[in-house]
Amino acid sequence: MEDEEKAVDTLVSNMEAAHSPSPIRCCWLRLRYLAATSIICGCSCLGIMALVFAIKAEERHKAGRFEEAVHWGARARNFILASFAVWLAVLILGPLLLWVLSYAIAQAE
Repeated sequence: MEDEEKAVDTLVSNMEAAHSPSPIRCCWLRLRYLAATSIICGCSCLGIMALVFAIKAEERHKAGRFEEAVHWGARARNFILASFAVWLAVLILGPLLLWVLSYAIAQAE
């Protein structure tokens, strides 16, 4: 009888662990700092959206709604990455396009 109860308890605890919210993938404070950094050092409009989503994720986490927090945190992380990617593309493509333009003008003369 005791073995059956232990087996049932083990099974229930395993099932609860399987259905428990996923572990926090990143520190919420760090996510907010990265979003603020993406406003300053990246594309500002995407950085602002990232900051909004990071704050939503932090609030959902504090409220105990972990699945929603992970969802909003993932959206914030995507906007942070997009912000930095757009800014790096501008930094790389800007001088490259100027070089191509000057080369085309030199060839036309």
